[in-house]
Amino acid sequence: MNLVLDGRLGVQLLAVLLVAKIAATACSVGSGVPGGVFTPVLLVGGVLGALWGHELQVAGFATGQEVGGYALVGMAAMTAATTHAPLTAAVMVFELSGDYPIVVPLLLATVLGTAVSRWLGRDSIYAAELRRRGVAWELTLDGRRVED
Repeated sequence: MNLVLDGRLGVQLLAVLLVAKIAATACSVGSGVPGGVFTPVLLVGGVLGALWGHELQVAGFATGQEVGGYALVGMAAMTAATTHAPLTAAVMVFELSGDYPIVVPLLLATVLGTAVSRWLGRDSIYAAELRRRGVAWELTLDGRRVED
């Protein structure tokens, strides 16, 4: 992750890392091997953000931001999309970096990521797992109500 944030990986290596991490995580989770999805989500988001930053530079857009800034925003957006918690993701990544110039992009990316994720499916990655295990709830104005 440090190499991604420092912008020291080329586009080809980033693309291979992206595909390999998604495949390894899917195989691990699908096989029932204990392990998490949180840190893989951070890495995948960071790699996607870094790839976006590289592509903007190749296209000639002078954004004034290093590739690592895009990686941080990608980490936050992917975390927000999978957890449906945009403010938590934005604050977490900001606290990790302390990079003030990325605050507005962080907030925009996390809100957009969460909105697209909720449009694609109502459950976060954790709520989906609980629902698969038979524990589900409905969010109402009075709070969460467990479904029968």
